[in-house]
Amino acid sequence: MFKKPFQSKPQSALRESACRSLITEAQSTFPEFNFVPTKLQTQKFVSHVGDKGDIISSSTDPLWIRTTLPTSRAVLVPTVYTQWQNPRMLPILWTWPVVIEKLVGGADLMTAGLVVPKSGLPVLTKGSLVAVCAHGEMAARAVGVMAVDTREIGEVVGAKGKAVLVVHTYKDWLWEAGSKDEPPEIPVDSVEEAGVEESAAVEDTTADVDTTDAIEGAMEELSVQDAAESESTAAVHVTPAEMDALLMTSLKQVMATVLDEKHTGEQLPIAASTLFSTYMLPSAPRNAELDIKKSSYKKLAKFLKAMEKHGLLGLKDIRGETHIKSLNWKHTDLSTYTPYAKAKRVEKAEGAPAVKIQKGNMIELEELLRVPPALRPLFDDVGGEPESEYMTRQQARSVLETYIKKHNLVDLRNPRNIRVDHLVCDGLLTKDEIAKLTFYPRDKLQQRLQDRMTLCTRLTIPGSPSVVRQGRPPFVDILCEKKMGNKVVTRAIGLEVYGVDPASLAKELRVACASSTSVDPIPGKKTVSVLVQGHQVKIMTKLLHARGLPADLLKVTDKSGKSKK
Repeated sequence: MFKKPFQSKPQSALRESACRSLITEAQSTFPEFNFVPTKLQTQKFVSHVGDKGDIISSSTDPLWIRTTLPTSRAVLVPTVYTQWQNPRMLPILWTWPVVIEKLVGGADLMTAGLVVPKSGLPVLTKGSLVAVCAHGEMAARAVGVMAVDTREIGEVVGAKGKAVLVVHTYKDWLWEAGSKDEPPEIPVDSVEEAGVEESAAVEDTTADVDTTDAIEGAMEELSVQDAAESESTAAVHVTPAEMDALLMTSLKQVMATVLDEKHTGEQLPIAASTLFSTYMLPSAPRNAELDIKKSSYKKLAKFLKAMEKHGLLGLKDIRGETHIKSLNWKHTDLSTYTPYAKAKRVEKAEGAPAVKIQKGNMIELEELLRVPPALRPLFDDVGGEPESEYMTRQQARSVLETYIKKHNLVDLRNPRNIRVDHLVCDGLLTKDEIAKLTFYPRDKLQQRLQDRMTLCTRLTIPGSPSVVRQGRPPFVDILCEKKMGNKVVTRAIGLEVYGVDPASLAKELRVACASSTSVDPIPGKKTVSVLVQGHQVKIMTKLLHARGLPADLLKVTDKSGKSKK
């Protein structure tokens, strides 16, 4: 229920009469309950799958969940924090530590993952609340509800299906909302005399149970379940309500950490696209990817206007572009919000998402020269033409120097001048120069030689063989211009030459810029343009640079009349 971020209302204090009623209900439902906190608070929540209920918390930890479970009516469910204070309040089922890791990741407990004491499983009916502990421990790692009667499970080895539907676990998002304490050490022996019948027996499991087979069977079934959930997630995709919650959580995380009240005054106003790409995207909850198109808002501007109406921030239009002019750090949502540990590093530099450029992944360009027919006699004279037909400028320079030295063409009175002979005249000088000149400056002769050779470029794209093309490499044009009205668009043309997938770039731009994108063919040309709404020159440049395109291959033309980001 809480394996992904959930939406919640602000907390409100629980009245004394309501606290007394809650304690009475807890003691009647859980006879072993003896932990009586004071000053309780309550807040409504909606999970990522639409489950609704109330969270009742102390000043530090969430203690109870009141919600409707899949196999029962609305009930009061203790959190792991409460169970750690009252380890005997719920019936306990044990499983292997490797299975606990799967439960923390969001899986349900399968029958193959149960550890059966010698005395057998406790008698539990479908819908009963249970605590799930690691083998040999009493501190709950998960709280859930029985999916079947324990009498129906029978022999555990080889059994299939779910035994416990997990509601809440250690290290899920509800645990994150508390003090984030680690499970205490509550050994089985310390509570054996207090009435836990299965405690001593858990150390001696049934003799005919192969522990290795049981664990492997549990892990195999959990892997199948995880694969099915992943496939279902890919097919169903994220719901708009869930994406709305992620956007809200990321914004509050940014306001509580990176753009806090102490360090943000001078940075305001901030462009809307900068807020989203530079701050919100890296601050998203772990294993979550923000995509404004998958939310109910569809556009970043609508989301920000909704947040302005909610009172979290203030907006201002600057030259036709939305900017955040103020942030309300005193909002009740922030006063009750606890920041989580960021899974990604937030870059404080303005303008574009953080991109990692690794050495060896950049496109390499090497300028080469090819010998034309008019110069072939000169090169043949010294044997200077390489086997590959192409040479560098330094190699061409060495060929001419060798020819000069071989035929003693240096002017003795001025070593900077070279006496021209028939091969030099035929290949490098014009008719007028041949008639008038006897000597020619050495540096100008070297430049004349390289100018007369055919310029080529060797293009090496990582993962592909090198290709030599005549002439200079084509630019990737990045054009920012105004369309109808005051709308600004940014487009990139000529990506295919360098192995950049236009569809992949468009998808990444859509997320990074929180703007609509398209891939359109260019009439009369065998290429396409990638278009993104808004003035996104800097973000597009960063993304292309991350794909290996050096800066000297990018030609930026800004016709929008706006300042660059």
